[in-house]
Amino acid sequence: MASFRDRSDAGHRLVGPTAAVLPAGWPVTVVGLPRGGVLVGAALVEGLRALGRTARLDLVVVTKVLSPDFPELALGAVTEHAAVRSAAACRLAGVDDDRYAELTADARRRLGERAAALPEPVTPPDGAVLLVDDGLATGSTVEVAVAELRTEVPDWLGLAVPVADATAWQRVRSLVDGGVVLLQRTPMRAVSVDYADFTQLHDDVVRAALARWA
Repeated sequence: MASFRDRSDAGHRLVGPTAAVLPAGWPVTVVGLPRGGVLVGAALVEGLRALGRTARLDLVVVTKVLSPDFPELALGAVTEHAAVRSAAACRLAGVDDDRYAELTADARRRLGERAAALPEPVTPPDGAVLLVDDGLATGSTVEVAVAELRTEVPDWLGLAVPVADATAWQRVRSLVDGGVVLLQRTPMRAVSVDYADFTQLHDDVVRAALARWA
């Protein structure tokens, strides 16, 4: 049986545990990973505001470095100012340094296209920054997003996800100041397994959420 009805349900369930770890009285910028993380983040912002917190929604755009032979295998990920590489995934896919450089160049091209299609992220103001996604499997996407957000030198950086691979969670949790995960899986199945409705989202949904909750 699925653990969450949909991404909005997951976001609402994160509200209480997240409010407990956020610095008291600080304004909060909830940064979602498009596309699913933005929808989770919108529900979280709604819930935090209902508790009297000052909260707004933003996004950070990340693109995975993909293996041409194993399209489901992420070799790494890139943002505008950061990059991570999974040595284990590269070994599994038989990708050497030269080939990885080519694949990274393609990922950066796709990153530019994705960024152009979405609202430009706003530099977080003083206060807490909370990164949100709809799930965490390998952790590479979240890891590079954390590195990107660290370039803005936030006063406090946290992470909240509804479900995560237990091993990956321990790794990325060490990179942030506070973290919330509702379910940890060992081994982690596909993120979609924990959702009754994991509908593929379009950019217009992301734009609408940002327009309402930014």
